[in-house]
Amino acid sequence: MMKINRLGLAVVGTLTLLYSCKKDDDGGRIEVRDPVEVEAENDSDIRDYLSTHFYNYEEFEAAASGELEDFDYKIVIDSIGGENSDKIPLIDQVKDTVIPIEIGEDEPLDHKMYYLVARQGDQEAPEKTDSALVRYKGFRLNDAVFDRSNVPVWFDLNNVVQGFSEFMPYLKSGGEIIVDEEDGTYLYSGNYGVGLVFMPAALGYYTGQGSIPSYSPIAFSIELFRVREGEAEE
Repeated sequence: MMKINRLGLAVVGTLTLLYSCKKDDDGGRIEVRDPVEVEAENDSDIRDYLSTHFYNYEEFEAAASGELEDFDYKIVIDSIGGENSDKIPLIDQVKDTVIPIEIGEDEPLDHKMYYLVARQGDQEAPEKTDSALVRYKGFRLNDAVFDRSNVPVWFDLNNVVQGFSEFMPYLKSGGEIIVDEEDGTYLYSGNYGVGLVFMPAALGYYTGQGSIPSYSPIAFSIELFRVREGEAEE
């Protein structure tokens, strides 16, 4: 399991180090790019993805109304086209927020993050200084999964990529978790929060990580079960 902690630039919360080269996994050099150009390209790529894909919102709606039973509340994303040509694209369902990122001594550069709450939890939402018990899947815009956890794991929201941390306060926790003592599997019920977040590279892994190329936008689907209060930094 990849640690979704802050790496590279996100560790210090600025893009100051964007101007230095970094070796990639093959020993090569990563191209140094203009952050303004990267931001614009990332936003265009994310919007293209959101315009051409939809999620299984009809199942979420049917489950909420009681028409669909035994739904697992898993977000499933598919392309719009063919028999799915009449589906509502994600671009019409997500919300967005602008997050300024410092670039050296220049004025902060605004980066747009897109998010969706597919189901809201019935308990509290976390602060960025809290810890959260989540299941998650991280994927690129080609739908390749780079990380996931099928069982709940705790994350300190002070120590995750910035886009993950920025999204979590929009999602509320909730639900129940029961461990089957016979086979050790987890059973989930109740209203825990389920959502999606799409972020530009500057809010994720700017110079790449593992199978994620440098300057690549990424996304996470997240299920939030519990919140543990943390201490705010002075």
